[in-house]
Amino acid sequence: MDNRVFNVNGSGTDLLLMALKLAFSQEGYGEKTAVSWAQTEEHGLILCWTEGEELNSLPASLSAEQCLPMVETWLKSEFANCVQMSKWCGNADHDGHNSDGWQVYVENWGHVGVAGYRAICGIKPAYMWHGK
Repeated sequence: MDNRVFNVNGSGTDLLLMALKLAFSQEGYGEKTAVSWAQTEEHGLILCWTEGEELNSLPASLSAEQCLPMVETWLKSEFANCVQMSKWCGNADHDGHNSDGWQVYVENWGHVGVAGYRAICGIKPAYMWHGK
């Protein structure tokens, strides 16, 4: 669909898998598989359902479940530490505390950065805000 909207933040493996499964299911008919990826400091890790010149091919087509270990490893990477967090996901100074998490999202028209329409979703590190 052309008007896809998706933006979930959270923490933990179980919720991340649910977010990935929903993102993979939302992109077209039936569940898509990731066949390529890209990463940028602005958009984080981008999983894609088709190949493109600016994308890195995966060794095999991967389901949401199969992408989960890769995504979790990427979130702990040095590159992920350089990714610009979204406005509502940064390390906010408030009267509570923050914990590590993630954001799974798409941008306008369901695109993400350099991958454009090929994107299943983008993934960024995020902070979860906890009040007093």
